[in-house]
Amino acid sequence: GEVPGYVMRYADIDDEQIVFTYEDDLWLVPVTGGEARRITSHPGREIGGKFSPDGTMLAFTGNYDGGNDVYVMDARGGVPRRLTFHPSGGIVLDWTPDGRHVIFSSSREAPAYASELYTISIDGGMPVELPVDRGHLASMSPDGNRLAYNRLGRHVRTWKRYEGGLAQDVWIADLASGEFEK
Repeated sequence: GEVPGYVMRYADIDDEQIVFTYEDDLWLVPVTGGEARRITSHPGREIGGKFSPDGTMLAFTGNYDGGNDVYVMDARGGVPRRLTFHPSGGIVLDWTPDGRHVIFSSSREAPAYASELYTISIDGGMPVELPVDRGHLASMSPDGNRLAYNRLGRHVRTWKRYEGGLAQDVWIADLASGEFEK
């Protein structure tokens, strides 16, 4: 048979829908199955759609002007709204538990091959750096007090069972006390 030119990637799920990237656009499909529908159509690329905690909004990484930035939009589709405006870009990772901020990674100040973790309000404004030295993947606890994250960015590599110096250790940061555990 014929091999498709694109694959479905970067899926996220809420109670009723799955969002995923296909052909550089975001698509929605019911969790019960059925026909998927495209919800973005910009000539640029949209990846990594993440549902807000209440399922009403999507955050995603959009590449519309030559760089990756953080965008939000209605989860049913609509016009995306840009939140970040920095040449180093931003990669959407998750939402804060209250649904008021998007967590993203960016290499604004990090040394080569590293990035930091930030949050940005869905109302816009300046990003706030999270109190960890560097990070690539991250998720907050439901109470917002702890952060699970990877310090190194190997999440898109294909090195199975790799145990060397770039291994993906998971760290937990207690955001209130400033304590960390591996």
